[in-house]
Amino acid sequence: MINEEEKLIFLKELGRLIDDYKRCCDDEYQEQIYEDIMQLINVIN
Repeated sequence: MINEEEKLIFLKELGRLIDDYKRCCDDEYQEQIYEDIMQLINVIN
């Protein structure tokens, strides 16, 4: 289980990854970012 401080760090990183995903034009790289986003969401929940 993660503590609140760790959760805030993960949420900040999640925001960065979402921004990267939106700006990315490469489908393969975008898929990798999406996988990272989903892993972080699982950790946060």
